[in-house]
Amino acid sequence: MNSLDDFIKENKEMFMNSEPPEGHFERFSARLKQQQRRNKIRFITRVSSIAAIGLLLIASSIFVYDHYFDREPALINLGDINPDMQKVEFYYTSQIDQVSAGLDSLSGVSQASLKKIMSSELAELDSIHRDLQQKLSFNPGDERVVNAMIVYYQTKLEMMQSFLNTLNQIKQTNNTNTQNHENTLL
Repeated sequence: MNSLDDFIKENKEMFMNSEPPEGHFERFSARLKQQQRRNKIRFITRVSSIAAIGLLLIASSIFVYDHYFDREPALINLGDINPDMQKVEFYYTSQIDQVSAGLDSLSGVSQASLKKIMSSELAELDSIHRDLQQKLSFNPGDERVVNAMIVYYQTKLEMMQSFLNTLNQIKQTNNTNTQNHENTLL
């Protein structure tokens, strides 16, 4: 650095007297404007690329969340596996619907405690059914799950028929008691 300082000090007059060539300031301002445009374009491209990366991250996060975390697996029934299973499922569901209609017609006869027991048992069976449907959606070809679904339908039908028989017995007992009471009054 000393040699540069020395050179400037020795040639001070040369630096003072020289004027820049003509058009120097115009060329300088043109280059400055060009540099400012380049800087602006670089800034815009950087901001745009950062925004694009951000949008890409947000979109991929939403995709991953929707497909892997938020979704409950689609529940499938036996009928979704093959037509034979659809016939079996239709048979049991129609039988269950018939027994359910019979239970509804005898609902005035039943006792409150029996209704609570029946509804809690059916709710428990329905939760088992949902679990089996989830397992079936993960493993549609698993025969153990298919057999468990069939056993579920059989158990639910037997349980509802048992409740229906119990309600019929209660109704008959009530009718017999009512008739005996009327006969003793006459």
